[in-house]
Amino acid sequence: MKKKLLAILITACMLFALMPITAGAAAEALVIKLAIGSPTLSVNGSTSAIQKPFKLNGTTMVPLSVITKAFGAGLKLENNKIITLSYNSTKVVLTIGSKIVKVNGAPVTLTAEPKIVNGVTMVPLRVIVSAFGAKLTLSGNQITINGVKANASGTSTGSNTGGINSDAGKTKVGDSYYGWTMNYPSDLVLSYQSDNGSATQWASAQDDRRVSVFVDDVDQAYTREELRDHIIGYFAEDEFAVEKKTLTLGDLSVERIISKERNGWYFDNRAVQVGNRIYFFAVGVKADSRDKLDAYQDLLNSFKPSFAANDVSLKDITKVKDGYMTAIDKDYGLSVALPVDWHRDTEAATPTFQSEEGFLSFEVSSLSAGDTAQAWLKRIHEDLQEEFQPEYLRNINESTIVLADGIAQVLSFEYTLDKKNWKKVHDVLLVAGSHKYEINYYSWNEDASAGDALYRKIVGSINIDTNYIEKNFSELEDSEELEKLTVQKTSKKYGYSIKLPQSWKSDQKDFEKEDILYSIPYGIFEINILTDFSASDYASSAQQFYSTDADMVKLGAQLRTNTTATLGNGLSAKKIVVDFTKSDSPQTGVYYVIEKDGFTYVLSYVIMQASDTEINRSKLEEVINSFAFKN
Repeated sequence: MKKKLLAILITACMLFALMPITAGAAAEALVIKLAIGSPTLSVNGSTSAIQKPFKLNGTTMVPLSVITKAFGAGLKLENNKIITLSYNSTKVVLTIGSKIVKVNGAPVTLTAEPKIVNGVTMVPLRVIVSAFGAKLTLSGNQITINGVKANASGTSTGSNTGGINSDAGKTKVGDSYYGWTMNYPSDLVLSYQSDNGSATQWASAQDDRRVSVFVDDVDQAYTREELRDHIIGYFAEDEFAVEKKTLTLGDLSVERIISKERNGWYFDNRAVQVGNRIYFFAVGVKADSRDKLDAYQDLLNSFKPSFAANDVSLKDITKVKDGYMTAIDKDYGLSVALPVDWHRDTEAATPTFQSEEGFLSFEVSSLSAGDTAQAWLKRIHEDLQEEFQPEYLRNINESTIVLADGIAQVLSFEYTLDKKNWKKVHDVLLVAGSHKYEINYYSWNEDASAGDALYRKIVGSINIDTNYIEKNFSELEDSEELEKLTVQKTSKKYGYSIKLPQSWKSDQKDFEKEDILYSIPYGIFEINILTDFSASDYASSAQQFYSTDADMVKLGAQLRTNTTATLGNGLSAKKIVVDFTKSDSPQTGVYYVIEKDGFTYVLSYVIMQASDTEINRSKLEEVINSFAFKN
């Protein structure tokens, strides 16, 4: 449990881990140049045209494509407003119209929000560049960014839920919760439906024709131009409009944009707003001419933002009942009832769901001989108290909850990262057959009684197909045993070795490169090799950097010590300790700087002060002290 809890909470450390004179692990070096008010972007000397960057409330705003194309970042768009950027192990989540940006789950408040300008999504530059570990330099209106290309881009996945056109007597389809109806797309099958049903798509067997209906709730009336921007928000990168107009269909005023992708798809896109709800509905065909869209005009024209429950010809495909939806993960044999505003993290390897009210995760592991849920609970309870400073925990208690598959043990507690804001956690442990099931429920609800009631309703609805798990999941070792084991890593190029816990993993783990980065349960660990700074130069620059750099001042960086230390193997090192007192989760960074044969080796870790316990620090210091040069 401690690993999942702290992994979710400590990721703010990623923003502050690097000293300014270290470089990122270079897959492909990037030099990006652009300027406020200029339509020209240069990436490694290659220029292209972009919408002009501008400043808003002191924040530099750039087109989203600058980030995705230049850095190779993965992109996912949810509900036409939630943008998730994936860059190696880093995730940055932005929301159109919100000043809150989350970097690996840690919230950062900006002075300006992402927005759509002339059909182009403009996003704040510095917070994203910093999260990607790149360096941003300003000279007047000129902006230079030095960074590296992502190792891989994010992808998106869908699911196939089968056809719906086999229902005899049904000529219409609709959603009673979202309140819409249209004629049956009888030549297509339902190829995707989101957990709450707000996104629905039909496709042909050859996937050369598609019909989509997306529903978005907004907080105000949109102008015609804003509705058109809403449509454009669904465009692919290479998609462009060939027609824009307003249609009058009965008493409805509908915005329409016909668009084309360069890969041969044409789309008839439409949007209508009723109250605070926007309905986007579209037809796409892969064809040489837009004339192929004509066959679907009757279907599109039949769309109505209403649902007649007494119409026997109408099939209701809603997934919502009494404000709840049933989310199903067939791969894990899991079903759970969730409020309609919760959403699934489609990029998570295990079932994960979240909303503004809470967070739910689900994991399966093997049951060791003789182990029990009660013994498991005891271990987690002991680990929790060892891994958190006492003043950051309160109201720890043990209980049980009845699930469809048995009685589960529960460890509940409240935690804080800043001694101001407290959150509640329920760690639910179930043993069934030869497997252990761990359900972590995090409550963000400020109303404690409402949060507990929601927890009981959601977790109490969980149903696990344990027979499916027994047949398809075999030995799944959890991290408890791995934490006791180590592995020796070596670098031939830089001539060193170091022992790391077997439970650690990283996307930057090539020890023949200059930079190593591990995100660990209670912080991060790094190794950086420098060729242009001596150990003494590095140490002497620390005081000035932390006291004068604007970002460090904002974080309340305080240089606690700048001394010398002797590692366990007798190596002499400069030791720098820095506290970040004003970050959302106060942290401490510890840097050991060693010089040998023209290289400067920086071994560092950043740890949340909430988890800066003797046991956690001793684990990290043990890793540091295992560092040795090869003879």
